[in-house]
Amino acid sequence: MNAPTLERLLASADVLPTLPQVVRHILQTLNDESASADALVHELNTDPAIVARLLAAANSSAFGLAGQVASTRQAILVLGLSTVRRITLATALLDRLGQVGGDGRQFWRHSLGVATCARAIAECLGQPPEVAFSAGLLHDVGQLLMAAVAPEATVLAGERAAAGESIVAAERAVFGYDHAVVGAELACRWRLPGDIVGGIRAHHQPDSGEDGEIGDLIHVAEVLSHALDLGQVPHNRVPAVSEIALLRLGVDWPDLSGQFAGIEARYEGSRLALGL
Repeated sequence: MNAPTLERLLASADVLPTLPQVVRHILQTLNDESASADALVHELNTDPAIVARLLAAANSSAFGLAGQVASTRQAILVLGLSTVRRITLATALLDRLGQVGGDGRQFWRHSLGVATCARAIAECLGQPPEVAFSAGLLHDVGQLLMAAVAPEATVLAGERAAAGESIVAAERAVFGYDHAVVGAELACRWRLPGDIVGGIRAHHQPDSGEDGEIGDLIHVAEVLSHALDLGQVPHNRVPAVSEIALLRLGVDWPDLSGQFAGIEARYEGSRLALGL
């Protein structure tokens, strides 16, 4: 089977829907503490699917509300900006990219699991939790492009992985490259922030250190998500964790293990809120 070269695959990137403007706005302002809530409200109100999800979340009994939330601005006040960002990102990505290749629900359940773990680790380490969550949510986006452009080759790689190979080894055997490389290149083309590009690129192999703490963090989050079996990935196997990444991050596993139940509860709450 002749899989496309990396150049040919990326040249076909327009088969994927473009990211909505509200996603670009959020990703570009993750580290901007002066970002205007008014600007966010304006962007949110351009996407009815996102507004509907936010209002549903705000009115959910899970948030203990007694009254009715009827506007985007009210939803931000009730849920908080960070929760609104997370729901918006996940909803927009599911809406635009959720049906691209394979089992979309399974793909996004795993992505949400890694994002949830990444946010928890970032909080432990004093790193920006929303950047970590966003990078975790997008870490496997390269697989979507591979499935959309070369579905037969993607199935073959998946079969090799199910038989015991790591997904990275399987993809390299079939394609000559892997989804982390594809995802990072795609994120660059989408002009996503450098931290998110780095987290995508390094999530399987962070040892070089070229992608900094975010690369180490998303890698550890990937391993932790598999260890907790978040998303119930078929043929789930826990990847080997990079000791170098752990050392650079200074992750204290005993402290982190005390949060496992909380991470699982966060994931389950997010999964239900998003209909996954």
